[in-house]
Amino acid sequence: MTVFVTDGDQRPALTIVRALGRRGISTIVGDEQPVSLASSSRFCARRVAYPSPYRQPDAFQRFLVDFVSSNSVDVVIPVTDVTTRAVCTIQRELGRHCALAVPPLDAFDIVTHKGKLAEHAARCGVATPRTLVVDGIAGLEAVLDRIEYPAVVKPVQSRLLTARGWVSGTVHYAHSADELRRLYAEHEYLARHQSLVQERIVGPGVGVFMLFDRGRPVAEFAHRRLREKPPAGGASVLSESTAVDPELRAHTVRMLGPLGWHGVAMTEYKQDERSGKFLLIEVNGRFWGSLQLAVDAGVDFPFLAYQLALGRRAETDAPYTVGLKNRWLWGDVDHLLMRLFRSRRALDLPAGAPSRWRALADFLKFADPRVRYEIVSRDDLRPFFYELRENVKGLSAAGARLAAALTSLKVS
Repeated sequence: MTVFVTDGDQRPALTIVRALGRRGISTIVGDEQPVSLASSSRFCARRVAYPSPYRQPDAFQRFLVDFVSSNSVDVVIPVTDVTTRAVCTIQRELGRHCALAVPPLDAFDIVTHKGKLAEHAARCGVATPRTLVVDGIAGLEAVLDRIEYPAVVKPVQSRLLTARGWVSGTVHYAHSADELRRLYAEHEYLARHQSLVQERIVGPGVGVFMLFDRGRPVAEFAHRRLREKPPAGGASVLSESTAVDPELRAHTVRMLGPLGWHGVAMTEYKQDERSGKFLLIEVNGRFWGSLQLAVDAGVDFPFLAYQLALGRRAETDAPYTVGLKNRWLWGDVDHLLMRLFRSRRALDLPAGAPSRWRALADFLKFADPRVRYEIVSRDDLRPFFYELRENVKGLSAAGARLAAALTSLKVS
């Protein structure tokens, strides 16, 4: 059997390639560049470069159909929001040549559009932060008197489709109406598209990860976030496996089951430190960044999704290990540098965030036997050296830019 995995430079792509390769399944890794993190793995049988799904979405879809039909690919596994949506869009055509485990397009669009998701969650009885939908900069003034600060500002989708292709947006924090106006003036994806302004929820983040078979849950896992990049909230750089909370499991099934969800999904919740109540933050309808933790703990989502795509039994009843930790070292380095060299105000840290010295002391805890390092693998070292090389190149480029800026200041 041959599996085509997209987005080779993403960490979950590496996890998928390793998980399938260790079971003797041949994987082809695709990315915009011919060499990527996942294609560096010894478990990658072949690597290919394809048109950018971000800048050339139509060309990418044509490539997928042509490549799968002419290369005897049995299963396609997309990794990011953009490539997953592309596969969902053409799944009927792709399905003539290979097997898939992706949701219906309309279901994917509901959960990845944060405005639609908030409405859907409300209908399902799942609580979310107080949310206002803003129609670009023109609609901001109409809602200003209803906003409580600090507020969270985010585009309705992490990636927005424009005439130039897919563009990314990010989450911001605002402490006043003037800050809000400035954000919308400075960022085109806020000024020209729908966005959300939400109350800020401070508290621990909990992820619930599930695999569905046409709306029926067949596998589950949960973790809590210990450190993130950026520190105020973002990608997990240190996480710990936990038991699935029955209430959050019920919330997730109630939202995704009626949509006929097929494949993997991650639901992210935050527990409000004031009330203790869990609130839905977002749903990711694809593989997540800390996927390796689930595999290490005993839930092999890549293989289960592969089995599901082929119509085979994709259930697991074996308990997984609780208390295991996953550390993405280079992401944790970024977290530490932000904490050491940027102010609490610049990072929008909540009042209870650890001090800089506590952040440094926590970073230096390398001897915890419960920690697994995400990219490092004794039987597959090339991805570690690939990531090391790419990060050194990034640091060198940043140093050159800083030197040039200092030189220009001296000249002026």
